[in-house]
Amino acid sequence: MPAYDTRGRITTFDPALYKPRLLVVGSIPRGPPVGGFVQAGNVIPQYDLPDVPNVGKRVVTSNDPNNFAPRLGFAYSPLDSDRLVVRGGYGIFYSRTSLTHLGNAITLPPNYIIGRRERSESPPFADPFFHLPSADTFPRFVEGIDLADQVFDRNLRTPYSYQYDLSGQYAVGRDLLLEVAYVGGRGLNLFRNVGINQARLASPQQPIINDVLRALGLSGDLITTNTPANAQLRAPFQGVSINSFGQRQTTAQSTYNSLQISLTKRLSKGLQLLGSYTYARSIDNASGGAFSTGQTADSGFILGNQLDNRANRGVSDFDRTHRFVLSYLWDLPRPAFAARSTVGGLVLSNWQVAGIITAMSGLPIDIVDTGAGSLYGLSGGGNALARPNWAPGEAATSNIPPGYSFNPLAFARPTVLAGQLISSSNGTAIAAATGTDFGNVGRNVLRGPRQANVDFSVIKRFPFGESKTIEFRAEFFNLFNHVNLANPISNLNAVSSSGGSIDQNTGQIINPGDFGRITSTSNNPRLIQFALKLNF
Repeated sequence: MPAYDTRGRITTFDPALYKPRLLVVGSIPRGPPVGGFVQAGNVIPQYDLPDVPNVGKRVVTSNDPNNFAPRLGFAYSPLDSDRLVVRGGYGIFYSRTSLTHLGNAITLPPNYIIGRRERSESPPFADPFFHLPSADTFPRFVEGIDLADQVFDRNLRTPYSYQYDLSGQYAVGRDLLLEVAYVGGRGLNLFRNVGINQARLASPQQPIINDVLRALGLSGDLITTNTPANAQLRAPFQGVSINSFGQRQTTAQSTYNSLQISLTKRLSKGLQLLGSYTYARSIDNASGGAFSTGQTADSGFILGNQLDNRANRGVSDFDRTHRFVLSYLWDLPRPAFAARSTVGGLVLSNWQVAGIITAMSGLPIDIVDTGAGSLYGLSGGGNALARPNWAPGEAATSNIPPGYSFNPLAFARPTVLAGQLISSSNGTAIAAATGTDFGNVGRNVLRGPRQANVDFSVIKRFPFGESKTIEFRAEFFNLFNHVNLANPISNLNAVSSSGGSIDQNTGQIINPGDFGRITSTSNNPRLIQFALKLNF
């Protein structure tokens, strides 16, 4: 069953119940909305607001009672020698939903106030912050502050995946096993964060009516033009931020397919090893993100058109096409002459070496642009971003300038001049002022630098008594001090922030600055440690 809070502190915003607040500051309606919030039915009575509907204590509308997870597997040995075994399996696996969305829910109005002051407001240094209401008025909705942060969809479902594999194991020798497998999976109802307040495009044939302005009898309520300045007026929810607001949904999907080959040598003649190679492809429309603390999140933000389920489909953020790992442990044989000498036996006996060798493809590179999407209200960061355009006549993987990981001139800001058609509208809308579109670059279209690492250890044992040993270990992490480069800077906005320049009329890059440069590594330098262990 979905989790709930015993004190009933769960709130969320239900778009189906939305009702705007009739408040305009300047020319922009402000929030939070009057209707749309719901609270858990088990809320403490003294904090039960009469104007906020009470729903079930779990707030979600579906408890998913049909999470049936059958699994089937088989093993078959077709040869009399029993050297070959074929194995296969299929199963449905449900995921225990994290409580991240509930953690965000308690930071929403009326429990919390999240306000932002724009630089253009020029707040005085002596009083730069919002004035909060007194604590004895808690909880309450504070007028004039737009709804921001993340809410969760009341139609959340349990994430689940289909997993399947077929493998063949063959005993090459008495101690050597070769395995070849196909392993795949399909994930459904996965979490992702969607900016549902993305502005819609207007035209004389399909105008947008701003209900707040019309209800107050103010001019500008009938919108037929598209500019960055009126994006908030064209948004479906007034008093709700566009690029600082998102809804956590279980609408993401994923697929995984792989060829997995392994060679296992069990310990014999002092040697054991395991070698594994994976050729795989993972595709999804939202990969799990990460918090600033380094913890993995079950939901990531999506870029580009928030209303197109396939616009963000591409290889997963964590996808690596090739991955090879070899681990080994070898008891070094004692030289024959060492047996004839006490000192030689002590010095040259009981040595062991071990190591792990890893080599893999680089991670995908997602080319983004915080300056794109202004006609939809998505520029400037926050929960929703967009991507640039492909520049005509250039390729990202050719004509790469020295010092760059890819050709930065292959990308351009999707600038739309006043009077031009907005490409993403399919010819139905025109920009009334210069702005930026989504861009036609797909998700994770490039691949970062390859990664390789060698760890190595030397162990010497000194036995004494019947069952005791003193063990000395010297361990070398990143033995060859190999530098693994991290992914390059992939936000096109780095052009201007690092001293570069962009043509304001065409969006073409004139000077790329640091866009496309690698400025960091992804691994540690060589580390050496020594250890002394007593086994008894």
